[in-house]
Amino acid sequence: MLRDVVIEGYGVIYVSTSRTRVAFAAPRPPDSVVCKFCRDILRAPRRARCGHVFCAVCAQRAERDTGTCPTCKSELDVEGGNEWIPDETIALDVSNLPTHCPYAWRRATSGGESTFDYRGFGHRCCGAVVRFADLERHVRECAFATVICGLVEMENGRASVNSCEETCLRCELEAHRKDCAYAETTCVNASYGCEWSGSAMHVRDHELESCAFAPKACRHGCGATTVSEDAASKHEDVCPVKMVACGFIDEEDSNEETKRCPTTMQRNALAHHREQMCEYARQITCADCRASVSARSVIRHKQTCVKVRRPCTAGCGTMLTNVEMPFHIESICPVVEIQCAFHEVGCVVRCRRSEMERHYADAGAAHDKLLLRASEEVREFSEKLASIVDGVKRDEEGLNEADRVERDSLIKSLREEEIRVLEDIKTLRENEADARKRNELYAEALKKALVDQAETYEAALAEMREELSNVREEFAAYKERSVLELSALQQTVDATRVAMREVSNRASLLTRGGGIFDEHRANIMKELDDDRKKTMDEIERAMRQLRFEFDDAKSQHGRELVSIREDIRTVLGGRLGRR
Repeated sequence: MLRDVVIEGYGVIYVSTSRTRVAFAAPRPPDSVVCKFCRDILRAPRRARCGHVFCAVCAQRAERDTGTCPTCKSELDVEGGNEWIPDETIALDVSNLPTHCPYAWRRATSGGESTFDYRGFGHRCCGAVVRFADLERHVRECAFATVICGLVEMENGRASVNSCEETCLRCELEAHRKDCAYAETTCVNASYGCEWSGSAMHVRDHELESCAFAPKACRHGCGATTVSEDAASKHEDVCPVKMVACGFIDEEDSNEETKRCPTTMQRNALAHHREQMCEYARQITCADCRASVSARSVIRHKQTCVKVRRPCTAGCGTMLTNVEMPFHIESICPVVEIQCAFHEVGCVVRCRRSEMERHYADAGAAHDKLLLRASEEVREFSEKLASIVDGVKRDEEGLNEADRVERDSLIKSLREEEIRVLEDIKTLRENEADARKRNELYAEALKKALVDQAETYEAALAEMREELSNVREEFAAYKERSVLELSALQQTVDATRVAMREVSNRASLLTRGGGIFDEHRANIMKELDDDRKKTMDEIERAMRQLRFEFDDAKSQHGRELVSIREDIRTVLGGRLGRR
């Protein structure tokens, strides 16, 4: 039957009890569309010959039960079979009745009856009112219909038999499927080349366990991630916390094993290391040649610097550069031992270059005798050759052709030997003249070198005297400052002793005569003794430290004075030796 239901705050709706959750909207459906038998809206209306209209089911029931019209009790033509006629007009009126959507009802949560939820229209339930004829189509499309998600489980592009059985409103289905565990998705690393696709429930396992394109954290702990071996390899070249060797090359070092800095550190500390700490990278300008060398090669560079002046290696005292040293040793140095220019004719004297001129002067007669003896030997040799030649000529007639050729060859070789000996004599005489001339030039160069060296040592002595004076002044100032500091420290010690004595006297006055201080006297005296001992220890350490610093400074200045005296003694000894 059609039941009137009053909804408080909304109005009256008309519920068809023979239909599931079908409620007609106001106004009330007219009686012409209500079945007189079941008292509900007509279903497939049938009109009898008497004019009354019933539902097709109700008409069959009346015909079966009584055979009469339920309204007027007139006989029905049961055997004829043409008693009931479909009424299209009434059916059209029924189809035009305004009807509430079935999803306007809210289901009870605990088994109770459903309620008409008009307050939830548009957000919890459907508030649509449609023609009764369109109700079935509206129900199929209603946004508030309850539907099953139905997404199929996917794994790496392959579907399985499982699917999502969650239910929700049709209007919420799209939002549910976005978060549904069965929703198909791609790997988060798809932009890096991963082609995996599957349900959201499997993506986490794939990314953690099997994805070849998953980002990998830097093995050095810098926090960076890479998604391929190539990217990881490139990151190794720039990782800021990777331990790397400095590797800076010291150009002054020719040893391939030691020329590179071996210190290791994190890459982000490399720049600071090279700027502030690396002995290979820090450049120092040579004071002599103005070249930049690494801090570790300063000493090595000083040994080979072409502009550094050093004393002559032979010991003459002349200050020379590495470039000047070979020529000086070979041609000028007065203390180098050289061989007499007449050694080819028998003079065996070797002496210093500075003494060779005197040797030439003293041994002139001896050199003449050696030259005469050499000339005599040459003459005797020539005579011997002449006699041999004469003998050869006498025997020439008895010689055959082969002997004659041998004789001519021997004579030719003898003549060549004679010419060579004469040339050697000529060369010796020329060498004697050249030696005399070289000695004269050497004497002039030696005099000039001695004058230059004297000027150099005069300047060096002046610098040493000035440095010695500065050292003495610094030592005197340091000594005076140390005396003042020791005096101030002594005054502090005396003042501390006086203050401690006053504290002790006050403590004695407080504890004298008993009273509440007697029980604390021992503790106070102990604390005073501890403070006095601690203060005295600190003063003693400070005085000991000052004495150490004073003794170190005194020793350092003493060493500098001794070094300066040795330098002066060396210079003066060299000058006196040359004179």
